[in-house]
Amino acid sequence: MRIAVRQFEADNSNGKTLPDVVLIHGTGADGTLWEPQVKLLTASGHRCFVPELRGHGLTHEPQEWTGIEVHVEDLLETLECCQIRYPAIWVGHSLGAIILLQMSQAHPELFVQILAVGLPGKVPPMITLIFRWFLCSPFELVRGTIFHKKLPLRHRILIDTERHSLQQIVEHFATINLVDKEHKIPCPVHLSVGRFDVVAPYFYAEKIHQLIPGSTLRIFEFAGHSCMDDQPDQFNEWLAEKIQNGSITDGDC
Repeated sequence: MRIAVRQFEADNSNGKTLPDVVLIHGTGADGTLWEPQVKLLTASGHRCFVPELRGHGLTHEPQEWTGIEVHVEDLLETLECCQIRYPAIWVGHSLGAIILLQMSQAHPELFVQILAVGLPGKVPPMITLIFRWFLCSPFELVRGTIFHKKLPLRHRILIDTERHSLQQIVEHFATINLVDKEHKIPCPVHLSVGRFDVVAPYFYAEKIHQLIPGSTLRIFEFAGHSCMDDQPDQFNEWLAEKIQNGSITDGDC
């Protein structure tokens, strides 16, 4: 199905036509959380496209079975109508990063490079248990209350997300394993993760880095799962450097 896409035009004052950038959010997020990165990239001359997955942001939830293949199909169907200049640069956080790794192997012609942020190599069982418990009761108890409205933005958007969407993500991605498989990704991959990320532990990112030839890895020492929030200046510097250098993979590790 077609999903919502936020589109942002580039500042073309430098007269150059730079690659388009597609940014895909993670579980319980939406396109607005990429706003600082979109401002940075459009000011540098890139057009930005920010899709919102089923039940997230402006996209409705059809209450269907939703595995990774469905998310990929939604993205392909939707972006086909957006006149994106391919190949493009793709940025994904958490679930968004998982989707990009899968999508790039099936559709390599669409990719210049991938920036995978907080990529869960494996989701720790305790995180899955906590999230399932949260969706059973606390989620609905909090939703729509004054407490909900006073939460920090990222947490508030999580509670705004459709419950079915979150349940489908938990069920389909709880057993994901990206650390014990071969990755045939035809473009440069740049990984980043927070040292204190409990959803996507850094040691799994290190293993994936070793499995993807030519990839780079940046560990943000004082960040958790959302390193773009925890260390915004350092994250944006990393993002800008990787996008500016394109296929150059020297630098971090």
